[in-house]
Amino acid sequence: LKYTKTIHLLSDETSAELGDEDLLECVKQLEATGTRLLVTLFGSIGADPWRDLVSKSGQVRSVPLPALARQCSLSVKPVEQRAKVRLHLTISEDMQIPVGIYSRTTRVSFPTLKKRSKMSAALPGDPPKSDGVILERTYHVADDPDGEEVVAEDRIKGHKYGQSIVPMSEYDEAALMYTCERTLTCLGFAPASSIAPEHSVHHVDSVVADRGDQWAFCALESLIDAMVSESVVLIARYSYRKNAQPRMVALVPRKQPSSGASFMDMQYLPFFEDIREWTCASLPTPSMEQRDAVSALVDAMSLDGVSQKFGDAAVKPGQEWFRPEETPNPSLGRFYSFLVHRAMDPKAEVPHPRPESLGHVQQPDAVVKRIEADRVAERLKARFGLEKVEKVKGKRKRFWREAIAEKRKEFVLEEVDTKRIKVPVKKDEKKEEEDKVKDEFFHDPAASSAVGMAAPVGLPPRVHVGSVHPERDFERWLSHRGGGVDVVGEVIRQMRSVIERLIDEGEDFHGKALSCLTVLRRGCAQEAEPAAYNDFARALNAAVSQRRARFWARAREAGLGLVTDAEAPTSTVTAEEARAFLA
Repeated sequence: LKYTKTIHLLSDETSAELGDEDLLECVKQLEATGTRLLVTLFGSIGADPWRDLVSKSGQVRSVPLPALARQCSLSVKPVEQRAKVRLHLTISEDMQIPVGIYSRTTRVSFPTLKKRSKMSAALPGDPPKSDGVILERTYHVADDPDGEEVVAEDRIKGHKYGQSIVPMSEYDEAALMYTCERTLTCLGFAPASSIAPEHSVHHVDSVVADRGDQWAFCALESLIDAMVSESVVLIARYSYRKNAQPRMVALVPRKQPSSGASFMDMQYLPFFEDIREWTCASLPTPSMEQRDAVSALVDAMSLDGVSQKFGDAAVKPGQEWFRPEETPNPSLGRFYSFLVHRAMDPKAEVPHPRPESLGHVQQPDAVVKRIEADRVAERLKARFGLEKVEKVKGKRKRFWREAIAEKRKEFVLEEVDTKRIKVPVKKDEKKEEEDKVKDEFFHDPAASSAVGMAAPVGLPPRVHVGSVHPERDFERWLSHRGGGVDVVGEVIRQMRSVIERLIDEGEDFHGKALSCLTVLRRGCAQEAEPAAYNDFARALNAAVSQRRARFWARAREAGLGLVTDAEAPTSTVTAEEARAFLA
């Protein structure tokens, strides 16, 4: 079993009698099923039958009430230590050691808070089976004026690459997925000094010999003895399951005393992309007075011989402070305490942190008193010139409404003249204003008529043919007839650019490029722009790169030749010339 079966009994000393047959039978069943019985008694505890059972059976244990309160506040499930992975440590083709991998440290995070429906409990009839909230998500094109939903068949994942989006289908993701077998393979040995603490990027696991395998134990013990004597660590490639992301790990030998089995700590190492270089400028050499001040700080904060009490727990002189095994997480303790209060009272407020919880992660009182008595802070400030540096606030943009509000405070009864208000304008804003004036000159009908130009009605639309659905964008912009602006030329140019990018990306995108070329040919024939397509087709035919040559071979097989005069009256290409072009 993964979890240890446990029964916790809360009772008083008069709930059972010494020598009760039913109670003795219950103890036998506990021993047969491997179930623990934890007994917490209330009131004064004297000569009770529970003490006799605790001394006779290893499955019955007495838990004092303060210890029970601490365990309930932690809300950590005690689980049986089981190997999460069992595989072979492959040293070579002829040497494979069966090992098991156990978790030494695992981060315990807050439980996920899921959305629940408050209305489900108020519904008439039988209570619903679930009060979960279903999340429905719809997708729409940002610049679609109709706001139609994009169905699943028209959606595709993509990655941002510069200004364009590279589509990535499910088949592409499956082809790019890294495939590997479940393995722990030795890559070599490295000096122990080459593995630093900052090279750990994950939690720590332990590798031990497989349980019950005598030869695996002997082989792993021999390997660890040799690694310790040579001061080396083992570098291995590790994948805990098939097709999982491979990791590079370092196995650090840990030699145990004669009574215990040795093991190796598994430290996850970073790859090249995971390393962040951090450089620090050289610092001046500290003076003797500065060294003495820091030494006084270290001496004052020494934890040797310090004792303190935290609620029902205490740290006695000689005991180690801030041990991870005895330091609970105050955030988790406060969360679960609030969860219990809110379960009993829906209107309960968030309680304040308990002193016994915060005491585990704060300086002991004796240390604080020593720091104040030795005036450590004053000595550090005097020796190092420490002072608080205020952050210099940059210039804040001033808006017209703020300027008018300030003037109204000065002249309450008078009318505000906005021409007399000065608002600072940055150089970039001035340049934008100048560019705006130039655009207004070129788009203004009166100004343009002075130079003999015909002015369009309104501003020209922003034409964009994306790389996700270029066919749909191309056809939509060809049918655009608003604003008095001809966008056909710009749409054709962008479509040609999209096709060229898809061709150069690789043969995986040639199918999409062929579809775009088909739509481009049909659109140029409909809009009486055959020259634009024919010039593009001749350029593809004359390309020297291998990718474009292979793509044009597929286009020639699809019959995407020149647009003839039979298809578009403005074309100068005859049917015979088109057939010769594809020959």
